[in-house]
Order: sequence, then C-alpha cells, then structure tokens
Amino acid sequence: MNKVDVQQIILLRHGEVDLRRDKKISAQKFAKWMIDYDDANIKENFSSKDEIKKLFDITNILVCSKLKRSLQSIEVFNKKAYLCDEIFNEAPLPYLSWNFLKLNSKMWLVFLRILWLFSYSKNCETIQETRKRAKKATQKLIKLSKDKNVPIILIGHGVFNKLIKKELLFLRWKEVKKSNSKNWDYGIFDLDYELF
Repeated sequence: MNKVDVQQIILLRHGEVDLRRDKKISAQKFAKWMIDYDDANIKENFSSKDEIKKLFDITNILVCSKLKRSLQSIEVFNKKAYLCDEIFNEAPLPYLSWNFLKLNSKMWLVFLRILWLFSYSKNCETIQETRKRAKKATQKLIKLSKDKNVPIILIGHGVFNKLIKKELLFLRWKEVKKSNSKNWDYGIFDLDYELF
C-alpha cells in the first residue's frame, strides 16, 4: 500500500459479463435480458489480468457497486471490497414493451441509452437524478481518498464512471491516464495538494 503526495482516484470498468449478445430479441424480451445481465457471472480470463492485478496490489481501498459484475471483478483477484455501495450502480436504462421490433442486445443498449440521454426514463432513474447521484458518489470517493491518503480504485460501470469523471474534471482533478469504455480499462485522476 503506497502513501501518496497527491490524492488519486482510479475509475475502472468491471469485467466482461458472460452472456450472449447477438440474438435478435424484442424490447420486452430485452428487459428480461437486462435482468439476466445483472445476474450473470463475469468472464474470469482476460488479456489484461496481470496488469489489473498489479493495479489492485497498490491499495486495499477497492470500491464497487452493489451489482454482481462489479463485486465479482474484485473477487476474481481474491480481494475484498473496502466499500460496496449502490450509489456507484450503473446508470439505468428505460424499459419498452414493444414486440414489433427485434434487435440484438448491443443495439438495444445503444438505442435505449440514447433515449435515456434525451430524458426518456420510463420505469427508471432520470438522467438528472443519475447526475445528482454521480455528484454524491464523486464526493464519497474524494473523501475516502483524502481520509485514507492512498489510491482509491472504483470498480464501476461504463456510463456511471463517465459521469464521475466529468465531476472530477470539473473539480480540477487531472486525468493522468485516459480510459475508454472497454471492460477492465481504467482512467487515473490526481489532485495535487500544491494546487490548493
């Protein structure tokens, strides 16, 4: 565990979920697919496993959401979460009851996320509510970073990590490693004490 001269928060996306995504299904069946996605296990073998293990070895402050894929992404390394909180859960998707249109799950994810970004939020948290939750989640990570004075790793989710990233940048944290939205990819954010 390394003491640091800067506060550091690492936002990592959880491991890949082991669930088929290519079959064309209706929106109504996609709602069931999303439940299956939340219940599915992650794939335990992946190309960056050694890199992520080294990352997890720099701190014992591993934070995750209450979703299975987030928690399992810690457990695959025989580690335990320091904090597991639903405040870090993924931004939700709305539900549709359509049966006339069939798409594969990847296309439904994109389509429903776009609708959600344009404020369609039937049966789920609105984008405004999710942004407020991201602000609270960011403050929780910052407090943890300040109190523990070691790097904090959030094993989070694609969209919600992006909302936290936006908050960190707004608060003048520096992005020292950029991330993409792939599973197991991560971004590193520092706050230099000398700036304040």
